Amino acid sequence: MKKILFVLALTFTIIQTGCGIKKEAADPYFNATVLEVNEKSVLVEPFEGSNELSSSDQIVVSTAVISDHKLPAMEAGTLIRIVYDGEIAETYPAQIANTFAIYLIDETGELLEGAP
Repeated sequence: MKKILFVLALTFTIIQTGCGIKKEAADPYFNATVLEVNEKSVLVEPFEGSNELSSSDQIVVSTAVISDHKLPAMEAGTLIRIVYDGEIAETYPAQIANTFAIYLIDETGELLEGAP
């Protein structure tokens, strides 16, 4: 009986400590080259090696950003970092509807502005 109680207490303790650990993940982002600028979106090509490239070689990204960060001026060839909710609609081109922020970057992927 003591063994059963010990096992139950140990199991309960493990479950409680495991459930209490929650790792905050940063919002997903990727770097891309702007191919085309539209009124409410930009068409981009993800940088080589990004996970988003496995979804599509071209992604339409909404420019209705969900943050206080000002949208940078963009044109074809501009290098940007897109912070989004992680959801990509599997169409062609793929689509990202919930964009948190868009930042300008340099050729190495480093932010050009005072962004986080």
